Amino acid sequence: MSGGNFYALTDDQLKRLLAGELAHAQFLQAGGGEQPREQYAKAQQVWYELSQVLQGEAACGAEQTDRIPEMVGFSYSQQVQATASKLAALGDAEIRTRCEGALMEATPDQVLAVVQDLKAFYRRAADNKDAVLFRVS
Repeated sequence: MSGGNFYALTDDQLKRLLAGELAHAQFLQAGGGEQPREQYAKAQQVWYELSQVLQGEAACGAEQTDRIPEMVGFSYSQQVQATASKLAALGDAEIRTRCEGALMEATPDQVLAVVQDLKAFYRRAADNKDAVLFRVS
């Protein structure tokens, strides 16, 4: 596993992906027909750290599945609303404190920079009433 990406998509797209009605390989790669609304790829190198540091906010998905290889976390739009609110309220000092207790290869500064971007990604997803898919590949 090399890294993790976040995708903003509709609840319907997420349902079809999980049901096998929408081919994940084509959908998640740029240049195909139907695509996610947005992809956030800057978390690739710190996905493991994020999965620990932001566990309480369910930022890497409220639910998990193995229907989309390798590892996937997902949240439907209603959960994305809650996650976006929790992330918005999460301060830098708290993130740094959580980093101290996490198994990390990245520095707290690297994690903090990605969390700031991820907060904005989740806010846009919440504003668009999107679901979020987090995929490690």
